[in-house]
Amino acid sequence: MSGEFGYALAFLTGLFGAGHCLGMCSGLAGGIALHQGWARLGQVAAYHGARIAVYVVLGTLGAALGRTLVQTGALGKLQGQLMILAGLVIVGLGLRVAGLLPLPTPRRALAPAGSIAVPLRPPGRPAWRARLAQALAPALAGLGNGLVPCSLVFSVAVRATAGADPLQAALLMLSFGLGTLPVMATLTACGGLVGLRIRGQARRIAGAVVVLLGAWTLYEGLVFYQVMSGLAD
Repeated sequence: MSGEFGYALAFLTGLFGAGHCLGMCSGLAGGIALHQGWARLGQVAAYHGARIAVYVVLGTLGAALGRTLVQTGALGKLQGQLMILAGLVIVGLGLRVAGLLPLPTPRRALAPAGSIAVPLRPPGRPAWRARLAQALAPALAGLGNGLVPCSLVFSVAVRATAGADPLQAALLMLSFGLGTLPVMATLTACGGLVGLRIRGQARRIAGAVVVLLGAWTLYEGLVFYQVMSGLAD
């Protein structure tokens, strides 16, 4: 198989196999975006750029070490644990979207009667740090998404590491990741737009959907962790 054909095949695998990605990662890519309202181009790009970067790194390291790092041994157990944690987080976010898990009331500064109380900023946390954390949040979530176990990613990673060429492996995984981008980015953007606009009963329904996605993610993580624990022993 030539390099060019390999890259085209990897891209098409991601493009036409993205429906499988929805089954594994819709809770992360859509549920978190819905809760956070990540609908801007920069936020969507940061999320999926980080996700694809994980694919590239795993493929590169796998080729350099002469083995597939995805879904093997200790990393497989870590992926399962990450997926379990992601499922719990998504369930919590869904409950918050539905209004069943409200945030605690923020502390407010004491003010004279008749004046408006102003929320206190946590001591030692400047505004720029809060803005930086908000800007980095989509990328950090994307890194977690990239480590979610996926048989489709595994199949391309096997091909990428077979040639033992780190550069070719990186390009193959990059091509695959770009193929998944149309469907996955659309899911994230739509989730973010819904999160910004829904109110009332529609918000409760959306929250229930996110809870179901989180429960499915949790179940998949438990099953995967159990399988990987047996292989790692």
